[in-house]
Amino acid sequence: MAEDVIRQRVEAWTKAIRAKDLEGVMSFYAPEIVSFDIVPPLRYAGADNKRRAWQEAFAGYAGPITYEARDLNISAQGDLAFAHSLNHVNGRLASGHINDLWLRWTACFRRIAGVWLVVHDHVSVPADLEHGQAAVNLKPRAP
Repeated sequence: MAEDVIRQRVEAWTKAIRAKDLEGVMSFYAPEIVSFDIVPPLRYAGADNKRRAWQEAFAGYAGPITYEARDLNISAQGDLAFAHSLNHVNGRLASGHINDLWLRWTACFRRIAGVWLVVHDHVSVPADLEHGQAAVNLKPRAP
């Protein structure tokens, strides 16, 4: 089933993130990826820009990165699929600060030449609109 294949791809992607394996991470994305990522700018268009974002992200960590996709939900029909999950990232930044946050991830996959690739993704954290700040201290409820 497509959902099982995509789940395996997501697992391989999270392992590549933990290993800071840029090529492994980039094998997940279509060349024409459009990404609304957690860091500026508002939108990345194209794999070259997504690659630069991951290079900067990996360089920003002084040591290992812990990364997991939790509550992964996948729905596929034909050559399109959508996935969403709550993702946990943890690690020591080059500044010395410990980054430990949960984020929301949604992705649209397209089967291209038989391979499920992300053509669009959106990463976000909830916002405290009253104070104009990201709410990065939230954690999902226990399953």
